Amino acid sequence: MWSVFRDRGSAVADFVLVAFPMLALFVGTVTIGFASYARTVILDATIEGARFAALADQNLLAGTQKTRELIQSSLGPAITVEVVASSSKLGQIESIRFESSAAFDFLPGTKILTVSSVATREAIY
Repeated sequence: MWSVFRDRGSAVADFVLVAFPMLALFVGTVTIGFASYARTVILDATIEGARFAALADQNLLAGTQKTRELIQSSLGPAITVEVVASSSKLGQIESIRFESSAAFDFLPGTKILTVSSVATREAIY
């Protein structure tokens, strides 16, 4: 009879001991998942912007605007995005390089995510 009364209240203690680590694990998993999603969106937008700027009738400014629009339409206007575009020429071949950096406040430690893409400019002869 004494052992029945000794276990009273242990459910609350067990819940507290299990709930907080499970909550931390869940929040960490969601954060890593969103960071992976955000990286994929930023990389895809950077590739698309570089490809768009490399078209014969477009320029670097149009590509950077398209990159910003794609990122902010997918991740929201709260994400701060910096897109740097440059071009270089080697002989007859001109290449376009885009580098996108986004600042995140939800990741502890890692504040800036940077991706880059290179596309060859389309030429009409």
